[in-house]
Amino acid sequence: MPVETKNEIPKFIEQIKKKYGITNDYALAKKLKVSQPEANWFRRGKKIPNTTICIRIANLLEKNPVELLIVAQKDRAAPEEKSHWAMALSAVDVMINVPEHPRYIPRKVEVIGQELRQLESQMLSYEGTIAYNETAQVMKTTEKSVDSIMERWEVWKREGSLFPNFLLANQAAVQRKVKIRRVFILSQSQIKDESQIINFLQILNDQRRAGISAFYGFREELGATLIFQRLVAEFKKHGITDKINAAIFDDEILIFSRSYTNQLLGVNGVPSPITMLDQLDITWNPDQLRDLSPSALFETRYIYDYRGERTFYTQLSKFKRAHSRGKK
Repeated sequence: MPVETKNEIPKFIEQIKKKYGITNDYALAKKLKVSQPEANWFRRGKKIPNTTICIRIANLLEKNPVELLIVAQKDRAAPEEKSHWAMALSAVDVMINVPEHPRYIPRKVEVIGQELRQLESQMLSYEGTIAYNETAQVMKTTEKSVDSIMERWEVWKREGSLFPNFLLANQAAVQRKVKIRRVFILSQSQIKDESQIINFLQILNDQRRAGISAFYGFREELGATLIFQRLVAEFKKHGITDKINAAIFDDEILIFSRSYTNQLLGVNGVPSPITMLDQLDITWNPDQLRDLSPSALFETRYIYDYRGERTFYTQLSKFKRAHSRGKK
């Protein structure tokens, strides 16, 4: 029997059970790609699923993901805030159920529907600490694969904002048999700075020790390939004109960093500038998954598998010689 609860997420869990003939939490967990305790908590309304799981539930039920995302926000909201989310949910219901060209509809309702149809094709944005937390949650629920590109790789430095917590989350995913491929891009200006090279190698070594398949490439060399040019062009359409940091999870969810900020951290001595994630975007739109995915980069000849510092320096010397000849 359905569990009585003030939350609405269990209602959708019951729909999944009915649709797929699920009779126990083990089968439910397998369908949702979560642990068995989590499946039990979702079913009983004791835990609210994160963005990734909401989208997965929506896909299983062939529903609009926006509806599930707003239901989750309503369930986790404080009592005095729930009515606002209920109003938003009603607006989503208008968007989903009102036809594209109705014979008659009040102008105000029509405008709401149009705006929410636009929302459907846009990305969710997270800022500051919430952005970091959402990234970690996506990694925790990933089941098969992660492909990512890092041009702003300094966030992975030992004193960077992703170390060590997010690296440990990656290591835990690897232990769950998730295949993680991450390519770090080194620019010509960074190559001229030996301290940057040292930091770059430290990051590659940390990644490899965590079980991640680490790759690297040189920006000016990679920039000559059509695959990279197309990727840069697609990100420019979304306002990313600088460095690309992006990852696709299980070919279902894609996240990319929109902006960063520098903060001075340190208690004793001179504070050190730390690059912090300021805004993160997340999408499940099939067209955006196709256009913004970094996966194709791993098939190019200018992405190199990191096999240690010696082979890296050999490849770096080849690049310097080729780049030097190209300038003449």
